[in-house]
Amino acid sequence: MAASSSEACAALKSLIALRIGPDATPWIESTLSEITVETWGPKLNEVSRQMGRRPLIAGFSERDAAELDGVCGPMKIGHWRTDESIKTLVLASLAEGSEHPFKTLFSIYDQGDSDIRVAALRAVNFVTDDDVASGLELIHDAGRTYLDELMGAAWCNNPFTAQHLNGTEYRKAVLKALFCNLPIDGFIGLNDRANEEMANSLHDFADEREAAGREVPDSVWIVAAHHPRPGLVARLIGRLEHPLPKQRLTAAIALGNAKDPRALSFLKERHQREESPDVKDALVTAIEQSRGAVAE
Repeated sequence: MAASSSEACAALKSLIALRIGPDATPWIESTLSEITVETWGPKLNEVSRQMGRRPLIAGFSERDAAELDGVCGPMKIGHWRTDESIKTLVLASLAEGSEHPFKTLFSIYDQGDSDIRVAALRAVNFVTDDDVASGLELIHDAGRTYLDELMGAAWCNNPFTAQHLNGTEYRKAVLKALFCNLPIDGFIGLNDRANEEMANSLHDFADEREAAGREVPDSVWIVAAHHPRPGLVARLIGRLEHPLPKQRLTAAIALGNAKDPRALSFLKERHQREESPDVKDALVTAIEQSRGAVAE
């Protein structure tokens, strides 16, 4: 669910305090109260040295599920570091207190190093501003680079991006991420955006990769299967017999998305023999989806 700017910042601040301990809290409080749009540079450059670079979420097993509600909805924060989180909090506080929050963030982004830019790209989820175009300018600028950390912060696990990129912008971002070998699993709403144009682009990408003898990411098949080209369903059915559970899982999820009645008997037969719990669950879902297609 979405949160207000103050709620989102308070939640992030609590997580930071929990992770770094009470001794560091006064430094953060003084930074938040003293820093200004004109003086942010020296103070933020000290963050990593003063606060360290530990993972924000201490437990490794908890990181995949760790989320925080931002103004555009929940965002995954399991991969954030403490210093990154503090910079995001400070930039959000500066921006929210200014007359034009997104323009303020872009100004800081434009002057900052890669770490500051990542923080600004995340901070768009912690401020409220009707000037969405200025917020998107950060996203578009990061997308024009070829830096994994900036493209990842702009596109992946970023609810602001998912909410405000139009269909063409979203599709182009997905394709550039793929061409740059950036995982697209973090694109929020990817399956919901899987229209025929998106699927065709992914099929073309897969054809080019295979022609060059290069591996195609599993997520490409899963999304493209919403609008499968001739032959894809048969290939996925064949992959149900792959010796690696990960490959069978991809096939099961993709076949569920394809909703092709021809796959139903193969899914049922594989389900009877499947030993992997994750694959077995995916097969059950795929069977239900394929049955629904038969009913229709």
